[in-house]
Amino acid sequence: MGYKKYAYPKAVIMKVFSSFLRKIRTEHDLSQEGLRALLNDKSHSFDSLDTISISRWERGINTPSLTKQAEIAEIFDDNLFNIYSSDTDFVEECIHSIQFAVGDKNDKTTHPYYQDEQYHSEYIAPEHVNFERYLKLCLRYEGNPRLLPTYQQISSAEVLKQLTLISAFCNENQLVGHCLFCKVNSKALFEFMNSTTGILDLLNIVKQDSANVLVVFSSFGVSAKIDNHMMSIYLNQLALDDTIEYLSFSTCDSKLKQKLMQMKIPMFKVKPIEHQAKMIQNYSFIMSRSEVMANRNMLMLSVIPTQYMQPKTIEI
Repeated sequence: MGYKKYAYPKAVIMKVFSSFLRKIRTEHDLSQEGLRALLNDKSHSFDSLDTISISRWERGINTPSLTKQAEIAEIFDDNLFNIYSSDTDFVEECIHSIQFAVGDKNDKTTHPYYQDEQYHSEYIAPEHVNFERYLKLCLRYEGNPRLLPTYQQISSAEVLKQLTLISAFCNENQLVGHCLFCKVNSKALFEFMNSTTGILDLLNIVKQDSANVLVVFSSFGVSAKIDNHMMSIYLNQLALDDTIEYLSFSTCDSKLKQKLMQMKIPMFKVKPIEHQAKMIQNYSFIMSRSEVMANRNMLMLSVIPTQYMQPKTIEI
């Protein structure tokens, strides 16, 4: 899929929000002064808001922060995912941003077996003949002793069926990326974050009917394009599922930790874990749904439908 290099997505963001603001003001039969008064009444974030600012927002001259956009959307019972995912120009720009990263000077793939070949992604179901093999490869890469004790036979753990494993392949069966995540409830997650117990302990206390957190254990790609693709999969899952209130990461992977911090996601906790006579750092991150949507990088990744990333689709 080829794209020309577009302008910085901020211009598209301004266009999308200005259209949304004009639409909701018209639908609610509000003047610009009426909208200003309503926002001022609903939130202290808009105490200093004036009609001149609203006029400039509607004309796309400038735009409020995504945090304020998210707040305005919530006031009108909407959310940024719905607003931005429905705009074809914005989605196209987001797809382009990932696709173009392959040719970027900053994208230095050092893996000798991958030279930007065509790849595809697959959902590896627990019933898949290679589920145990690919899960072990994922866990081995992650290096997180909490994910699974070395003595535990993966195939014997019924609770592991709660995990979602996506793997990316090129050259037939060469693994070039993966992501591993599941849905849990917040109480179980915080117990997991504050202890050194393994993933089996977490999954054993999960009640799927009250799951409100999507927790990511591993996310990896051999290139920036595949890395972003893997992240877009679970972010899109979160965006589509209104029952998910939080996104969390629990990882020992320093590269993933660095990427999250570059995306300006604050770290929640660092937990040292002793493993094979070495101390390993377990990094925990947690964000509310609103915070995910108000993060430009995550918003851009979340609106990309999986089928637009590669010819083969993923069904989860």
